[in-house]
Amino acid sequence: MRSLSLVVLLSMGSIAHAQPNPEPKDGKVVIPLTLSPTAVPKLLSRYYLTTQYPEMQPGNRVPSYMKSTMEQATFFSKEPSEQRDKWNGMKLQDLPLDEIKKSGTIGGLAYRLEREAVSLNEKGQLNFAPTGRPLSDVDAGSRMLTSDWQMWFEVRRDGIGTLLPDLQKMRELANVLKVRMRYEIATKDFEKAAYSARTYHGLMQSFETHPTLIAGLVGIAVESTCLNALEEMIQQPGCPNLYWSFTEFPNEGINLRTPLQGEKILIQTHFGHLLNARGALSDGELKTLLATTTMFQALARGDTDKESPAAKQYTTMAKDERKVEGARALLIETGMKPELVKAMPALQAVVTADVRLYEIDLDNFLRTFQLPYRDAQKLNAELEAMLKANKDRVIAKAALPSLGNILSAQVRLQQRISVLRVIEAIRLHAFENGGKLPAKLSDIKLPLPLDPVSGEAFKYTLKEGVATLTGGNSTPERPDTNRVYELRIRK
Repeated sequence: MRSLSLVVLLSMGSIAHAQPNPEPKDGKVVIPLTLSPTAVPKLLSRYYLTTQYPEMQPGNRVPSYMKSTMEQATFFSKEPSEQRDKWNGMKLQDLPLDEIKKSGTIGGLAYRLEREAVSLNEKGQLNFAPTGRPLSDVDAGSRMLTSDWQMWFEVRRDGIGTLLPDLQKMRELANVLKVRMRYEIATKDFEKAAYSARTYHGLMQSFETHPTLIAGLVGIAVESTCLNALEEMIQQPGCPNLYWSFTEFPNEGINLRTPLQGEKILIQTHFGHLLNARGALSDGELKTLLATTTMFQALARGDTDKESPAAKQYTTMAKDERKVEGARALLIETGMKPELVKAMPALQAVVTADVRLYEIDLDNFLRTFQLPYRDAQKLNAELEAMLKANKDRVIAKAALPSLGNILSAQVRLQQRISVLRVIEAIRLHAFENGGKLPAKLSDIKLPLPLDPVSGEAFKYTLKEGVATLTGGNSTPERPDTNRVYELRIRK
């Protein structure tokens, strides 16, 4: 089972698993797309990619997801799951469509019945045959109006040690959905594929109400899996143009407000007794405090098998009179009563001040999420540089660096949605201009989004019938995130 402590380790892995790109070369990943120019569909709403209110219903999404996995243990067991992974790794034209259909993935059924669901036995009694419908439950659940994970109690009680076994199940659902959606694309049932894309979006939206950052990452991974399928879909002859479908998509991709706010709960769970102390702690309480800081540091780093230096760091700091006085001054400056602060043992003062600094740093980081990525990245880099230079920021150095990965992952999702919108605008331009690619993006009459990473227009060149489209790289140290699209028009 997975816990909040793994957010650092999984912050990049979740996304990498969801985006099976070719191997990077020369610091970039080239994505070749061959396009067939087509028009926008007349019944546009049937090809929207986000859940639409007219098809939604009251209810909580999460129980439907849980039900879909619980009633079909065999369908989600190791061998069928590995088979679906194999299919998802195949090229679209190589998919064994008959095998996929027989596997029960298509039509929402885990397995197909040889007889009617209800029949009479020899005694005239009704027999009810099992009718597993895992994907039907996911389709219905993703169109419900609320998502309540029932996690607030666990996070408040267990903090960074909260177990999250349900999140891996959601990844499995996304993989099954991808098999179904790719089958629909391969058989040119594009309207159903758009319906599956809306199911994906509803599944992603469900993570917006989960009070953990790792859930936000899983939500990004789920939608990224869908975008991989949509990249295949827009290349198929006859696929309607999805420019307006991508335009209708929310600019932020996924709303991470609640997962980010959930980080604040950790402070109260692990250190609330310290911040709310009404007097000096006893020797026994100070010993427990050191154990708590050691545990928090180890869990936040994901290295619980290694010795954590937190207790030693704080003990050393408490012997430095200058650092102790600085800690007391900070506590008074941030609202604690002077008489209470002066009565604190040195160890209590330095640990409390470090937790208070973590609160300040967390606030400083969270506020950047309301800014364009370019501005947020700059401020976040300054914060991380400050933390790296200050060896005394024990709690913040353990917990905060992982948040930068969330910022980059979110903007990569936004960028992929935006670049697909630009590609569909290019495809529509080609449809309206005899199959010719535009010489430059400004030739396109439709409004085009800016690159969310750079805040500027996407870079576009046309040479010898091949257009190259690229944007900024949110993670320069990872060439696998530097996606360059090469666009050709099918002859």
